[in-house]
Amino acid sequence: MLKFIQNFTYTILQIILLPLAILGALYAINKEKIVSKRLDISYTAGQVIQGQWLMHYFKIRKDKNIIKFIKKFPAESHLALYLMFFAAIIANRISGFIPKAIKKDILQEISSYSFLFYRTKKFDQIIEENINKVKQFVIIGAGFDLRSIKFYNKDLKVFELDQKNTQDIKIQTLKEAKIYKKNIKYINCDLNNYKWTDSLITNGFKTYEKTLFLFESVSCYINKPTVENIYRKISNICPKGSLIAQDFYSTNFLHGNEFKRVKNGKRVVENFGEPWDFTIDMTTNPKKEINKLLSKNNLSVIETFICGEKSTKSKNPFYAISLSSV
Repeated sequence: MLKFIQNFTYTILQIILLPLAILGALYAINKEKIVSKRLDISYTAGQVIQGQWLMHYFKIRKDKNIIKFIKKFPAESHLALYLMFFAAIIANRISGFIPKAIKKDILQEISSYSFLFYRTKKFDQIIEENINKVKQFVIIGAGFDLRSIKFYNKDLKVFELDQKNTQDIKIQTLKEAKIYKKNIKYINCDLNNYKWTDSLITNGFKTYEKTLFLFESVSCYINKPTVENIYRKISNICPKGSLIAQDFYSTNFLHGNEFKRVKNGKRVVENFGEPWDFTIDMTTNPKKEINKLLSKNNLSVIETFICGEKSTKSKNPFYAISLSSV
C-alpha cells in the first residue's frame, strides 16, 4: 500500500510539474554540452556528479559539498537540475518516494541506468572499508568527483590526476564554493603518457607507503595497452598490499547494439572527443577474464562484483567492479 501511495504521489506531481521538468532538462543538457565544449573540459566527468547530486536529495548519499560545487560549476545548473527532479523530490518529502534506479542493489538486477548509482555506492563502500589501511589515496582521472574531500583526513596523503583543463576548472570551482583543500595534490597529467608516475612522485607520492588507487570509469576511454601499463606502473611504484578499486564494461555494452540508450550516448561522447575504447568480454566468465587481465599485470583480485545478469536481453552481465592488490 505504501509503495502505491508513493508512486501515485509522484505520478500526480510529475503530471502537474511536467512543464518545469522539461524546461529544466532542456536548459541543463544544453548548458552542459555548450559550456563543456567551450571550456574544453571532460563532458563525461560531469555526469558523475549529477548522479551524486540526485542521491544527496533522496538522502541515499549525503554530501553537501556536491551541492556547493554544482552551484558554482560553470557547466552545470543547480536550478535546472532541481526543476528536472522537482516532482520526485517533493514526492519524497511527502511520501518517502525514491526512484527505483537509485536504491537498486541486487547485482543481477542492476540495469544500464541504475548501475550509475550502484557504482557510486559500491566505490564509496570499498573506500570506506579500506581507506584506514593505507597512507595514500590516488584518484586516477578524477574529473569533478569529490571523494578526495569526502574521505579526506589529516593523516592521509591525497592525489588527484587528470588533464590540465579539467583540473583548472575544478580547482577554480572548489575555491569559489569554499571547499578547496590545499593539502590535496591536483596533478596535471595525460594517462597516455607513460611517465605519469614521475609527476606523482615529484609531487610527494611515497613509493614505500601503502596506497589505495581509485580507477573509476576511466579505463573505458583509453586503449588496452595503456590500461595494462597503468596496472604495471602501480605495481612498480607501490609496496605489496597496495589496493586498486576499478570497474570494467563489457564489449557488448559499449560497442554492441543491445543497449539503445548507450548507442545514443556513444555518439555524444565521440562528439566530445572521448570515445569509448577498452572493454572486456563478459559473455562467458567475466570473473575469469578480469582475473586473467589483472594477474598478468602483477595484481591479485580480492573481490569482484558482476552486474546485470537478469536485466539484459542477452542475459549476460555488462558491468563489473573489482578490488585488487599489488
